[in-house]
Amino acid sequence: MTEHESSPIDDATTRLIRATRPTGFSAGFGDRVAARLAAEREQSVSRSLERQFLRIVPLVAAAALMLAAYNWWGARGTAASPIDAALNLPQITLATAYSASSLFGTSGAAVDTP
Repeated sequence: MTEHESSPIDDATTRLIRATRPTGFSAGFGDRVAARLAAEREQSVSRSLERQFLRIVPLVAAAALMLAAYNWWGARGTAASPIDAALNLPQITLATAYSASSLFGTSGAAVDTP
């Protein structure tokens, strides 16, 4: 036999395969595919956010602890509490909160005008 000749068994097999092949997709196939793609996209975004969060948070926490330790070490000789020393926040009074420099961002010095 050559490759162009076909046997009756091959013809029967070909007809059987052609008869059992699907002719189209079932109803709602496009909607199911779109829903699955949207769900996968949503999961991939949440997975990537989680991965980035897990990468960045330990670094930021370590940096915050280092800065707090640095501030505490610099203020260890003062009478400030350990929390005030770690945060190193300036002492605010009502007078400094309402001063011109804090309200307007100026030093209060006179400005020379030409």
